[in-house]
Amino acid sequence: MLNAVLHKLGLSFDLDKQERNKIFWLAVAFFCVIGSYTVLKEMKDVLFAQIVGSQYLYKVKFISMFILLPATLLYAKLVDFMSRFWLLVFYCAVYGIGGIVIAYLLSDPVIGIANVVSSPNRYFGWFVYLFYEGIVPFVISVFWSFSNSITKPETAKKGYTLIIAGSKLGGMFSAGIAWMLFAPRLGSYAWSSVFTHQILLIGASILLVLSPAVIYYLLQISTEKSLHGYEASYDFEKKQEKKGSSETGMFSGLFLILKHPYILGIFGMMFFYELVNVVLGIQRTVIVQAGAKDAAAFTGEMFKQRFMMQGVGFLVSFFGTRVLIKRLGERVCLMLIPIITGCLLAYFMLAYNEQAVLFVFMALGMLNYAFASPIREALYIPTVKDVRFKSKAWIESFGQRFAKACGSGAIGSIQGVAAVGTPLYLGLFSSFFAGIVFLWIGVAWLLGKKYVSLLKKGEAIGAE
Repeated sequence: MLNAVLHKLGLSFDLDKQERNKIFWLAVAFFCVIGSYTVLKEMKDVLFAQIVGSQYLYKVKFISMFILLPATLLYAKLVDFMSRFWLLVFYCAVYGIGGIVIAYLLSDPVIGIANVVSSPNRYFGWFVYLFYEGIVPFVISVFWSFSNSITKPETAKKGYTLIIAGSKLGGMFSAGIAWMLFAPRLGSYAWSSVFTHQILLIGASILLVLSPAVIYYLLQISTEKSLHGYEASYDFEKKQEKKGSSETGMFSGLFLILKHPYILGIFGMMFFYELVNVVLGIQRTVIVQAGAKDAAAFTGEMFKQRFMMQGVGFLVSFFGTRVLIKRLGERVCLMLIPIITGCLLAYFMLAYNEQAVLFVFMALGMLNYAFASPIREALYIPTVKDVRFKSKAWIESFGQRFAKACGSGAIGSIQGVAAVGTPLYLGLFSSFFAGIVFLWIGVAWLLGKKYVSLLKKGEAIGAE
């Protein structure tokens, strides 16, 4: 009876044992990744704002686009020489060990947060921000590339939202702990602000290193056939290995983006979201810092909002996204992403106050991670290895930073023409958002149409 009701609602786990185990352990691994990332993402903004100053956030976002370029080229080279699993191990180790070193340096009276005088000349703050900017393209992206390479489209449709739900639990877990650590008790804090920041960084670093261990266990209990993924891609990659032509160079991922409109469309879905997100994200950080009485209160409020975002995201990914994908399909759901975003932005521009900024920022984050992310990741399944690993890395490193640079540039340009809050200022931002949403809807429609066509024909992008 219960199974029948769950099946009708789209909440049944109708996967065979091997696929069910795969999704479960991938969800556990992603729990560790996002549990760590939730802390590190907020910490890089918080630490930069405290050490350098929040007014320089738009500059560091622009600079990160160029800093990550050589790192992306190195990554593309490693893809040719390392297996997909050891690639994940390598980058988790880099950010795990690096995080512990950064945590140790936070207590330094000159370069650490013990020094409460923020300055653009404090280069440690710039380093911390730029170092952690690489987590998305070199850890989260590698995790999804690995998952996409061992998952079939029908399994992704049923199971990817469960992986996202697992990650939301990880985010709630770490954000909740961070929020509690920074919550005042009887007018004071349990530990000093510096020590609390250090404990969080060390905990997040250890959690990140646990992820490859979970993946290793998954590989040990899985059959070889269950790890094939999309057959057209698997067959092509095996042929390439036999020919000895599997090494394709550092720029192959970039060339594939320019060559295939389908991959360019995936880039577009990411680009438009980041363009909107950076505009709201900078304003959110400035607002929260201005309203906080000290550094601990600032960090605590940031994690409180992140906890709420992860909690709502879990409910949406588990009870909403699965049902919508099953009922409407990926094509319609892709179009819902810019449509819902457009509604949120319309509310933001009409209300235009601090509460609207914080609400829309959190709602967009929830929409991206709980709804858009599993759909966007499934788009990589009917592609070859170079697209899943190399093109994806270009999109989420240089491409994502390019979007943030464009967003920062838009903020600077509009503020240079009109004063904040004036009718001209609101009119320019409204036109900017309207143009983005219009283009976004067009890209989503074309991308969804091509995805459905690829699956129907059993083709893989990049296997020509």
